[in-house]
Amino acid sequence: MEQRFPISSDSLNDVFTFLNRTLTAESADPAASYAIELAVEELFTNIVKYSRGARTDVAIDVERHGDQLIVTLIEEDVEPFDATHWAEPDTSKPLDERNVGGLGIHLVKQMVDELHYRYEGRRGITTIMKRLEQ
Repeated sequence: MEQRFPISSDSLNDVFTFLNRTLTAESADPAASYAIELAVEELFTNIVKYSRGARTDVAIDVERHGDQLIVTLIEEDVEPFDATHWAEPDTSKPLDERNVGGLGIHLVKQMVDELHYRYEGRRGITTIMKRLEQ
């Protein structure tokens, strides 16, 4: 299932409605649903924050392949922005000694099984994969 959303924080409620409906239709377990919803919220919010004036919608596609859910976020006509390569935050440091940023992507990496980014033809394509509980 795929749906498109305007690049705006105002779209988050519609994104969650779409995800809830789609994950229910795909019989996703609660743990996988939670992880996917959290990951998509972080990724979509990053797109909103760093889109640098992009005027096209973001497509979100959810597919089930066997025991995996694959969620893809596609941005059109954008400059590359690969959040998957941000340096891992040093969570052992006190908060006042840490660099700003990166915690959301770090959390996404912990919650999903795979996180990938590719850039082709002015399209930013971020894909997450999450295995369903057996």
